[in-house]
Order: sequence, then structure tokens, then C-alpha cells
Amino acid sequence: MKRFFLTLTLIAVILVAWEISPVLGQREFHGADSVFEKEGITILWAILKGPTEESSWVHIKIINSGKNPFRIFSVEAIDPFSKEKEWVVKGEELKKENSVKSLRSSFRDKTSRRIVFYRSRQAFEKENPDMAVYYLGVPDTSPEVLSEKEMEDYFKKAQERLNK
Repeated sequence: MKRFFLTLTLIAVILVAWEISPVLGQREFHGADSVFEKEGITILWAILKGPTEESSWVHIKIINSGKNPFRIFSVEAIDPFSKEKEWVVKGEELKKENSVKSLRSSFRDKTSRRIVFYRSRQAFEKENPDMAVYYLGVPDTSPEVLSEKEMEDYFKKAQERLNK
């Protein structure tokens, strides 16, 4: 009998946690590399070098294969120590190709990035993403390029390698 009540209590705790936690049921992945692919989403990173750190740009290219249920995305910048957050992109329609760029210097204080995907406007409004990919900083494997053409060539070749 004691075991029965313990099991019921455990089930109740799980059900309550399921209702109050927006993270449960969500898929969250660590995107440690400059090339990430999961569930029909490809994320590519590159740095377009300027003469100084303040004039260099970090580009994140998000490619949607269309073979997933995601319709909306957002990108957060996060300070890993204070946990302070700031939206880089919030509630944008997920197109076939999406580009997010930030000054390289913006990674000094808010080093982490979290890219979140939603199936519907309702999930976005409830701040309940269906998938998230987080980075602790600009991936070390991100190429540093000197021109937009060089960056686009890199993105194209990276995508071709993934499609093989």
C-alpha cells in the first residue's frame, strides 16, 4: 500500500512539473560547432572581419528545409553569469533562409546565444519553444572571412557538404 501511494505521489509530481515547466517536452541542443543540423534546421556561423573588433560582424545563417513544423524563430543574447537576456531577433517568421548578424563586440558581455524555434504563434506568445539550440559563444570553428562573397561561398560549400 505504501508503495502504491509513493507511485501515485511520483506521478502527481511529474504531472505538476509537466504543466508548470515550459522546458519539459522541449528539445534543447548544444550547437558547439559552426555547422549544426537537426530536424530540418541548419545553422551556420561565420565572422566577417573588419579592420577592428568593433567593425567585425558575426553572421548566423539559419536554413529551413521545410521538413519540420517550425514557423517562427527568435535569437537571445545571454550573459552566462548574470543570466541577463536580450533579444537579438524576436518572433520572426522562419523562411527558407534567415540571416542574423551581430557586431562581434556584442559577444563581450552577452557571450551566449540561444536560437529558439516555435511551431505556432501561440507557442511563441506563451514563450514555449518547441526546439532550442544554444551556443556558449561564437563557435571556435567559425571561419573568419574578409568579404561577403567569401562568406557566401563558405555557407554554400558547408551546405553542400551536409547534403551529401
